[in-house]
Amino acid sequence: MVAIDKHPSHAALITADYDQHADVLYVLTGDPRPAEGEDLPGGIVRRYALDDAAPCGVTVIGYHRNRRHRKPRQLAKIVAEHLGADAERVRSLVAVAAA
Repeated sequence: MVAIDKHPSHAALITADYDQHADVLYVLTGDPRPAEGEDLPGGIVRRYALDDAAPCGVTVIGYHRNRRHRKPRQLAKIVAEHLGADAERVRSLVAVAAA
């Protein structure tokens, strides 16, 4: 798992973990918490916390199978917009986690 500060002035971190066996990329902000998801095309699931409906993560099912690794900037933009983070920092985090 790899982590970066969401914003230098905030305590929340963005973490990423890639499960190679399942081909699933997990990107979370803060601590893991119960959430529900909104499915997007290409195996992307935007996650919202059950307690306050705040964006709390993105799961990418079939990260390699859906060729998300070949479009890192596009994926980083989707994740960053959902989590309120910097897209370039997200791209770097995902690259390290999926390496």
